[in-house]
Amino acid sequence: MRLAAGLDFGTESARLVLVDVETGAEAATVVHPYPHGVLTRALPDGTPLAGDWALQHPGDYLAALEHLLREAVRIAAGGAIVGIGLDCTASTVLPVKRDGTALCLLPEYAGQPHAWVKLWKHHAAQRQADRINAMRPPFLDLYGSRTSSEWLHAKSLQMLEEAPQIFAAADRMIEAGDWLVWQLTGHEVRSVCQAGFKAHWQPEDGYPPAALLAGLHPAFPSLLDKLGPPRPVGTRAGGLTAAWADRTGLREGVPVAVAVIDAHAAFPGLGVDGPGTLVMVMGTSTCHLLLSRARVPVQGISGVVADSVLPGFYCYEAGQAATGDALEWWVRTLAWAGDGPAEALFDRLNREAADLSPGAGGLVAVDWWNGSRTPLVNADLSAVMAGLTVGTTPAEVYRSIVEATACGTRQVIELFEAGRGIEPVTGLRVCGGLSRSTVVMQIYADVTGRTLHAAATPHASARGAAVYGALAAGSAGGGYNAPEEALARMAAAGFTAYRPDPAAHARYADVYALYREMHRHFGEGGTDLLRRLKALHT
Repeated sequence: MRLAAGLDFGTESARLVLVDVETGAEAATVVHPYPHGVLTRALPDGTPLAGDWALQHPGDYLAALEHLLREAVRIAAGGAIVGIGLDCTASTVLPVKRDGTALCLLPEYAGQPHAWVKLWKHHAAQRQADRINAMRPPFLDLYGSRTSSEWLHAKSLQMLEEAPQIFAAADRMIEAGDWLVWQLTGHEVRSVCQAGFKAHWQPEDGYPPAALLAGLHPAFPSLLDKLGPPRPVGTRAGGLTAAWADRTGLREGVPVAVAVIDAHAAFPGLGVDGPGTLVMVMGTSTCHLLLSRARVPVQGISGVVADSVLPGFYCYEAGQAATGDALEWWVRTLAWAGDGPAEALFDRLNREAADLSPGAGGLVAVDWWNGSRTPLVNADLSAVMAGLTVGTTPAEVYRSIVEATACGTRQVIELFEAGRGIEPVTGLRVCGGLSRSTVVMQIYADVTGRTLHAAATPHASARGAAVYGALAAGSAGGGYNAPEEALARMAAAGFTAYRPDPAAHARYADVYALYREMHRHFGEGGTDLLRRLKALHT
């Protein structure tokens, strides 16, 4: 048996999927939670963090990497692991020394918040993002006209301005996925996917130029010395080092693929090999992805990058900063009030919400529990819910949150279809934790008026990473040379179709109109109330 290992580094945990290269069967799935989780209040030594910070411990990544690869060897039981693919959240960035050592792992920097991994949902760099956007640089035309506090430049500028000694000590600023590939292979190899979408790299122009960076801070052009030229995904980054072979039991030299953003790895995992199919990765947040043969500016998207997922196509990204996170907030609130287990509450809310009609209770919400990613790219926005009364039930609130996130997805589809030259959206394929909720999936189908196909596999991104691992191996190493060959054998099979109910879709036309009215008023200039509330909070 020939196997490819796919490693998926998410927000709360990392997971391994071992895929049979010939049949596509999943030989095993293993999940490893991060011991430190997400650091939002304090560093491990107790150093407090300000609001909107979200950090992680790189040691958690390394521990997960070793554990999962050891498990891969154990489960393979003598079978050949021909390649390793790896995906990770982004922009999840860390400062490192020239040899790849993370600054926060050095004693002199351990108590410095800016020396740690800034997770994708670190939003404390909104002020820096606002200043970049105010310059209206031309490169943002391909990024929905705005950069985000979640991306590399805003986070790096925040570090420079608030902790210049950390910025100066960092020889390299690198995405966590690229850093993990560096650990495995001993070589720094950047990914086109991560550099293109999260650091504004484009093949014609490279990274944003020094002159523009100097307009933000005199020392900021030195960021260019801390970045590196990216390599295409689906290619070999290098071979497993002897040290990691000793740590895991794998053979030295096993091919390791160039890293990819976690959501983007779902494309090959779901078997999407061309335009027309919108991929939705629904977890703590939602990432919307679309392939096209054309490159055109689209307002509010997170970027468009060539050859970042599959060769020969442009990939477009949009997203919502909170979907599962928003539902978890409500469940966590109820669990605190009633001191009950969260899992049981999820089940109960899903059951009761399924019996409600569209817009039940007269509630309409705007899905900004973690700010707005698409189309407003503004982390200072917060959620709004209208229509609450003393008779409002917990299930009505829960369903309203689901409907709000579904309305946000409908808006994303309309933005893509408004892009001249982009092929029409003819199908939706969904994966991630929320895709396993029949209630959530049916509401999304009814709100959007589209048939959704939810993947049977719970870990489509890890499966996609395994596809990239097989491509890194090549046919000579037991894998594949061409993406179409790998997808034909290794992509997920089996989808559940959720078709829209015409009556429910008609009812949701009114809900969506109200959603858009609230969206315009609270987010597009009708009032600055949410900005002023944010100032009070911070």
